This record gives sequence, C-alpha cells and structure tokens, in this order.
Amino acid sequence: MDFLTVKEILDRTVKHFEKYNINSPRLDAEVLLSQILEMERIDLYVNFDRPLTKKEIDLYRDFVVSRSKGIPVAYILAKQEFMSLDFKVDKSTLIPRPETEHLVEALLDKIEDFTSDIVNIADIGTGTGAIIISIAKYAKKHINGIAIDISSGALKVAKENAMSHQVEGKIEFRLGNLLEPIDEELDIIVSNPPYIPTEEIEGLQDEVKNEPLNALDGGEDGLAYYRQIIDQANNKLKAEGILAFEIGINQGDDVIEILNRFDFYQIERIKDYAGIERVILAKKK
Repeated sequence: MDFLTVKEILDRTVKHFEKYNINSPRLDAEVLLSQILEMERIDLYVNFDRPLTKKEIDLYRDFVVSRSKGIPVAYILAKQEFMSLDFKVDKSTLIPRPETEHLVEALLDKIEDFTSDIVNIADIGTGTGAIIISIAKYAKKHINGIAIDISSGALKVAKENAMSHQVEGKIEFRLGNLLEPIDEELDIIVSNPPYIPTEEIEGLQDEVKNEPLNALDGGEDGLAYYRQIIDQANNKLKAEGILAFEIGINQGDDVIEILNRFDFYQIERIKDYAGIERVILAKKK
C-alpha cells in the first residue's frame, strides 16, 4: 500500500486550508507536519519524497481538522514560541504574540539602569507568564516577580512555564483581580491587558475568538483595564517606579491622557517594526 509523501500531503493540506480561508495555509501546514515528524520546517523540504506512516497521517488529519475549525495552531500544538522560549498554552490563556516582545525588551533595557541589584516587578493578567518569565530569564539583575491572574487555569499554566524555564524561584503566583493581591511597593508594574472594544469582538477572526474572552474584551472603548490599573498602580508603585503597557492600535493618546490625569510623567511611546505604537512606559512621581 502506497502512502502519501511529505510533499503530497503538504500540497493537499494547503489547498484544503485555502478553501477554509486560513490566513497562512502553507505555514500552518508545515508547522503542524514538522511537529508530527519531529523535524524543523526547513527539513521538510529535503524530505519531500519521504512517505508518511498511517499513524503519522492519522495524527496529521486530526490536526488539519482542528485547524480547519479555526482552532489556532498554538492550541493544537499546546505551545507557542516567545522571546526564543517555548511556552505551554491552552484555552485558559491568551496566545503570546510577537508584538509583546517589544514590551519585554523595553523593560529589560530599563532594568539595566536600576541602581538596585534587586527589582520588584508585578505582571498583571499574566496568562502564560510569558512576560514575567522572559524578564526573569533574561534580566541582568535579580528579579522578585509577582504574576497575577484572575484565572486559576492560566496561573497553573504560568507556573508550569516558570518551572520549564527554571525561574520558578524568582516568581510568586497570585490569584486575583488586577492589583488587588498586591500589598508591597513595586519598582515595575507591567501589563498586556484586554484592549479590544466590546463591539469589535464579534468581528474578530474565528481563531482569535477561540481565545479567552476575558483576555480580549477591554470594555466599551477598550480602555477599561488601563483606567483601573493606572488608578491602582498609583498606590502600589514606588516613587520613580515604572508602569508599562502594551496597547492596541491608535490607543496611545487615550492611554497617555489617563496617565497624565494620575500625574505619571516621562511617558515614552515605543513602536513595533511596522511603525505602530505598541508600548507605553511611564514613571510615577
């Protein structure tokens, strides 16, 4: 009995994904297959004539069916790369995005400038823990981290990721809403909060709507969580402490207006590689 080769099954899958309007049909087909065959994507091309076993084809078919239903690749594979680290993900967590790496990189630069060797930092709405774990992993100073989430499922995933990257001793995980579980003063508060306006949720791509609604919906104008976090951070940050946000497209002016209301200063805007403002940094007076 003849089985499909790598090239044949990829070509068929790409055509199938195109029928289902998958945004990146070739990339997704290759990523899913490379996971099953335990090889890098580039190696698929030098193995085009390799026949797949029945077990490999059956598993790949299950992946393809899930992707065709709009389930994100990261959920199918239960992992997502961020800051060159692999993070476990599941449906209780938002999938880490490349844009958020700008937020982490900006804070790593700021941490280098701290005069203290120990930096106390809280990540609000930690999800997979990608932000705080990456900072704890790469920072050149000792990090006392606090990861907060309202979802016990997300915190469980974040703890597993911290253990996987061997920084569990640098991070305490707390269940709660925004900054309510914080009693101590902090050097840095960071958050990638929900920032999509409620009325735009219905129009999102199907795969995005597979992610937790409470990690997406930012209220009527998309700014509800910025208002709450800025208000609460005013009482939790040390003088000269840093408040850092990822923001949605065209939200910079609105977030800065809220920061100004609470007397934050030295406000910085940071753009991504496409020239879109993605990060806001501010200091407490």
